[in-house]
Amino acid sequence: MALLDLIGELVGTVPGLSPLLAQKYIQGSWNTIRRKRLWSFLEIDGAVVCPAVVSTGSVNITQYSASVSLNAAASAALAAQTAVSATPGLTNMQIRFGVTTPAAGQIYNIVAFDVVGAPVVLTLDRVVQEATNAAAGYQCYRCYITPPIPDFLSWESIVDVANAIPGLRLNQSSAMFDLRDPQRQSFGLAYFCGRYAGAYIPDPATGAVRPNPNVDAGTHLYELWPHPTQGQNFYVRMRRRGTDFTSMIDTQPEEIPDDLIVDYALFHDVYPFIGANVGNFPSFKGVPLGILIETKRREFMDGLQDAKRNDDEAAMQSVLRRGHGLRGRPSGWKGDADFPIDSNYMQSHLIRM
Repeated sequence: MALLDLIGELVGTVPGLSPLLAQKYIQGSWNTIRRKRLWSFLEIDGAVVCPAVVSTGSVNITQYSASVSLNAAASAALAAQTAVSATPGLTNMQIRFGVTTPAAGQIYNIVAFDVVGAPVVLTLDRVVQEATNAAAGYQCYRCYITPPIPDFLSWESIVDVANAIPGLRLNQSSAMFDLRDPQRQSFGLAYFCGRYAGAYIPDPATGAVRPNPNVDAGTHLYELWPHPTQGQNFYVRMRRRGTDFTSMIDTQPEEIPDDLIVDYALFHDVYPFIGANVGNFPSFKGVPLGILIETKRREFMDGLQDAKRNDDEAAMQSVLRRGHGLRGRPSGWKGDADFPIDSNYMQSHLIRM
């Protein structure tokens, strides 16, 4: 049923209810129902691209400045990532500096660039800490990734098909990588993915936005480790939060009955609102609203269980933990059975699952 029809049903059930208020309650009901379960219709896949490291040429850095100038060779090497259609694009990549060992430098997000004239000038998310150097070595690659959907909830799996890595280890954090590799000297293929930061967070002291104002507000950023400097493309499966209705003709997925949305709006919002404003609803004077609220609540709970059961018929979700031991335990660095973390071992040995 379309949003317009759901609003009409709610207004028809409660004469005198404002259609605008009814729309608000329907949207709230739909939002709550989406959060009641990891519904199968909220699972989606996508891709994350991490280009190979670029280190051609040199850069001009000034200590405590967020502006970095690239020489002609470096500008040409990074030109492909400055295009409008570039994947992932220069502002989704990171850069670090050093004279003899670029890998030992701190990591900075590129938040803007200027390609007008020469040289190309980068703007970083924070000021450079390394010493001033007019011809510093650098490495530009992608180690911080963002989910490729705006309503991202969580990763299901991150798979490197080309290199037969069945799934990066999740449930990690950049703080854990700090303990194992504080200088981030581990490069090559990534095997772990850990939460790094939230995007578009203003600094309360300076008002500056970091770590990356080019990413939607509130989006989580994740760090890959070891840093994927040789280039990796990942096939990813994700859980979505889902989105509100955006037009009057929008409909909910068929797994969610119309009554489920209306019943929640009635017991959670509409009847309590009437109770607080009963003078504006003469047809409800003397009506035992408490009984109506409890009745609709029970109908909603019954309907929710039916919807969950039907969703399980399509894709089983009602399990404590999806997957098996090879996916790893939340606090461990290897699988539950201590298996190696690539698929070469599994393809050449008998492993009982």
